[in-house]
Amino acid sequence: MLSEEGISERNGLLIEFITAIDVGIHLIDMVHTPKLISYDYTTKFSAYCKNFHLILLKGTSDEIHLDIRLKPIKNMDIDDLKPKFLEWMVLFDHSKIYTLGLRNTNLFVVGFNHHNKVLKTNPYPVFSFYDPITYYELERAENTQKRFDKYDLVIS
Repeated sequence: MLSEEGISERNGLLIEFITAIDVGIHLIDMVHTPKLISYDYTTKFSAYCKNFHLILLKGTSDEIHLDIRLKPIKNMDIDDLKPKFLEWMVLFDHSKIYTLGLRNTNLFVVGFNHHNKVLKTNPYPVFSFYDPITYYELERAENTQKRFDKYDLVIS
């Protein structure tokens, strides 16, 4: 198990790597379980970090396609890894993710606030252009959409 310093170092190396390969991937849930998602928030790529390794899976199976050792960029062959990474992105099916947005706008649901902040009752959605709430199951997104039916929310 990595220490807090180890996790911080690993995440820094992961950010450097994803930035260096420059294939339009966002990183979310960065502290302990970073997730790789597409630039348009529609796909969660089948990958995980274990210690200082980025493990790319064969689609939704547990079979490993590629194990990338995270180290400083100057010690990595980005020109060799980028085509392999792109091939993995295209070759395998990855999980779909869903977001809620306000119809006819570019605004996402990013959180919820409450009219009564002490008792946390009467919630309402909060919107922004960035960092939407992501749903990994369509049913959960639909339930939230129904719960706030007075807003014109669409599932993407």
